[in-house]
Amino acid sequence: MWRVDLPAWRVAFGLLVLAVVCLSLAAARLARERRLLLLSLAAERTRLAGQREALGRAAAMRERARIAGELHDVVAHGVSMMTLGVGAGRMIMEKDPGRARETLRVAEESGRQALVELQRILSLLSVEGAPVATRHPQPRLSDLCDLLTQVRTAGLRVEVVEDGLPMEIGLTLELAAYRIVQEALGNTLKHAGANSAHVTLRWRPGFLDVLVRDDGRAVPAPIGAVTGTGLLGMRERATMFGGTLDARPLPGGGFEVRARLPTTGEPRPGTRLPT
Repeated sequence: MWRVDLPAWRVAFGLLVLAVVCLSLAAARLARERRLLLLSLAAERTRLAGQREALGRAAAMRERARIAGELHDVVAHGVSMMTLGVGAGRMIMEKDPGRARETLRVAEESGRQALVELQRILSLLSVEGAPVATRHPQPRLSDLCDLLTQVRTAGLRVEVVEDGLPMEIGLTLELAAYRIVQEALGNTLKHAGANSAHVTLRWRPGFLDVLVRDDGRAVPAPIGAVTGTGLLGMRERATMFGGTLDARPLPGGGFEVRARLPTTGEPRPGTRLPT
């Protein structure tokens, strides 16, 4: 065997180089772990900041809801005073016209103040990023003609049937029925891949059935589709009036939205919707 005796200084130099390499590797590892730790801390700070922001928004919404509840009481009181004032003015109109005019003036002021407070409620409860409310009239069932024209222009064949004698219902209920048809047809256009749809307004004593069927894929449209509400929004609109909504695939293909909306009122004259 060969035996090589290295000078002591060479051994020392080799050990020194090895130590430097080891220290460099250790320093690199520590630097990497430090970067990872800093990234983890930054992510944690971001998460905590998001939680604080969410908690802040939730607290603000709770406070807004509390204030809105108080303003609701003010509005309810103002509307009550307005109703009582108009009724009193009507009763004394012939006997004491001057007093009746003053009563009606007070009722008018109560109504104006109630409207101001109602606008404040809507401002308080508005969601950031939501569309700003306009003063344009909200659509009614009579406006379905324009909606159907838009849908047909988009390439969907739509048939409309109005069954039964239409009833005189409130504007908010008409708006709910209109929006349900709009949402259902919008989902059909966007998600069902349908060629045709059928809309039925079925008037019966005490309720209105709104049915929208299509021949597309028997797959429910995603909640949140169409103006940010979709199926959830339709269901909320129905339950707001004590009604129901069912959305389901049809056995033979296609999809159906069926809403039942309780109504009150008397039969109203007028033309039916064109098919």
